[in-house]
Amino acid sequence: FPTQGSKFTWTSLLSGSFLGGDEDYHKHVFDFDWFSPLMRKFIMRQNMKFGVLKAILVSLGERSVVTPSARFVMGGSGMPYGEMLRGYEENSIGPEGYYNAGNLMLKYSLEFRLSLSDNPTIYALTFAEVGNVWKDFSSVDPFNLKRSAGIGVRLFMPMLGMLGYDMGYGFDN
Repeated sequence: FPTQGSKFTWTSLLSGSFLGGDEDYHKHVFDFDWFSPLMRKFIMRQNMKFGVLKAILVSLGERSVVTPSARFVMGGSGMPYGEMLRGYEENSIGPEGYYNAGNLMLKYSLEFRLSLSDNPTIYALTFAEVGNVWKDFSSVDPFNLKRSAGIGVRLFMPMLGMLGYDMGYGFDN
């Protein structure tokens, strides 16, 4: 249960190209987290996540292969792969085709957390999120973001990790 500070994560993946293999792309994800104390046990968490995937042209005349599972998908709990956008069906956010998977992703999440117990760690939260997945840079519309809001609860259990339950409502089709 972080109460203040920030975390920045940059993840890059290179597949194929001079490494060999059947798939040729590079993928980058930037994840920013900010935690701000508002009152003693009341914390605000902000999260901004950007992702981009670009195919690598192996040689002239050859097509680059990027599997749908490597692309970005969004919606629901984000399980088993993908990005969570609570209040929507699993993997339902994104461009039509490609299994709702795209090459660009943007998500912003705001949570207000209230600590209910320190040991074991239990907290309640309320959240608001916006996000979307696009096919390419030419189709990006930062004003076409899917919005959701809701409530949840988290419980940290040693040996199992963080368990949680969220109820959200997606405002956009």
